[in-house]
Amino acid sequence: MNRKFLFPIALTLLTSVVFISSCKKVVHQNIQAASNSSVAIIVFNDVFAQLSTAVNNGTPLNQISQSSWTLSGTASCATATLSPLGSTFPKTLTVDYGTTGCTGPNGIVRKGIFTAEFSGNFGDEGTTIDILFDGFTKGQYTLAGTYSVTVGAADGSGNPTYSETISDAIISWGSQQVLWEANLNRTWTEGDTTHFNTPDTTSIMGVAGLNDDVFELTGSGEGNDSNTHPFTWESSTALVLQTGCAYINKGTMVISPANFNDGTIDYGMGECDKQATIEVDGEVFNFTQ
Repeated sequence: MNRKFLFPIALTLLTSVVFISSCKKVVHQNIQAASNSSVAIIVFNDVFAQLSTAVNNGTPLNQISQSSWTLSGTASCATATLSPLGSTFPKTLTVDYGTTGCTGPNGIVRKGIFTAEFSGNFGDEGTTIDILFDGFTKGQYTLAGTYSVTVGAADGSGNPTYSETISDAIISWGSQQVLWEANLNRTWTEGDTTHFNTPDTTSIMGVAGLNDDVFELTGSGEGNDSNTHPFTWESSTALVLQTGCAYINKGTMVISPANFNDGTIDYGMGECDKQATIEVDGEVFNFTQ
């Protein structure tokens, strides 16, 4: 074969390889940012759920007469401590899972401490809650940073609402680390009136009273992973999370890695699984949360 014809063929192949490599790199950045944001949303939602478990027992904080109690449904290995008792605010609630690990009803192991300072009762509109972490881990993830919650007015359906700010958050696992910040709006759409000790037709609800909580989150934020890949994200439709599920069940959001094209994340239609998809430039890719 004449060698002069080999050059354009080789150039075409090289261009194709570079194009494919570039596409993979773009998708990789989107998937990595999508996965990191999913992790952050899930772990901070877990903190809110644990906080609500600690205080949502039907008794307002200013009427609690005991300074410490065991968190319901945590195999008696997590304790909550409240100070001061009585009508005085602010109050500090300390939730301690110990240093060796506390296994919850869904098999999730938590360690360490988080503290929450309340300006008023958990259910009162306008109450602010400032949460800090001390060696707190959920599963393989270690959390640091500031998590602030403000109780809003009930929505038109009577569902509790909250506005939340996450600042200077660091989520670490293995050799990975994500820096994350967010402004969120939360609606508690199901399960806000039930807890571990809620009576049912036979006895008490138990774990079912904890796992029936459903939250919808909207908002936006930004992050940066351990490889210095900054990104921003914004919800397109509400992200749905259920306490009995370890993943985001439903919803969509747009992820925007710096210097790369946007990707649209779809968490499905309500199934409790770790599968999700991301669409970049018209192509759809699977990833796990």
